[in-house]
Amino acid sequence: MILKVLERGKINYTVPVLTLDVIQVALKEPRKHPLAMGGLAKLEWNYFETPKLELCVTPETDFEITKGMSVNSLGARAYERFQKCQLFKSRPAGLTLSLTAYEADELWGGIRKILWSSVDDDQLTSNQRADVSQLFFHTIAGSTMSNAAFLTIDRNFHEHQSEIERELGVSVLTPTEAWDRYHSAYGLYQPTDAEIMALWNDQNRYLAQLHTEANAMATIL
Repeated sequence: MILKVLERGKINYTVPVLTLDVIQVALKEPRKHPLAMGGLAKLEWNYFETPKLELCVTPETDFEITKGMSVNSLGARAYERFQKCQLFKSRPAGLTLSLTAYEADELWGGIRKILWSSVDDDQLTSNQRADVSQLFFHTIAGSTMSNAAFLTIDRNFHEHQSEIERELGVSVLTPTEAWDRYHSAYGLYQPTDAEIMALWNDQNRYLAQLHTEANAMATIL
């Protein structure tokens, strides 16, 4: 997914504001999606082709955030890095959380306990830490609004869905659940199969162009 947010200063927080689980980002043709991801292509189409939806992924990888740091300090580290990214800066003032290092560590630790309470700190895998960081970003980026949701088909997130909503005020939905919740309420457009495939093909061509240009630049350097 190519992020339109990089093209402008602020997002529109009056429309659905959705964060995709980066591990769940669709890399297959829309027609090959499982049922729970059936709404993703429709959401992406509205993001790219209309002003009726905001969609993003977490802007930092687990490796970029952690780099061997103690789990107890990951909240402050993640918050520091997220504050510098365009996706965080694009949120209007007042929507994002302003945290001290201690508060950031407490929030990250609280999310970690919700998602992986039975796993010791030194046993957390890279993917488990990444799950915590993704939900942490969604929370601090002002995504506790009623028109916001974290989208994933990951079973662990959905098994803790009620606790996440109760403790963080964050909605966890599948892409199909998000489409069902928001498309009528916000007048989202129902794209045809042909329109969805046209966007898919355009994005693949654009990514191939970026890959070619990156390789050419690497050769020059």
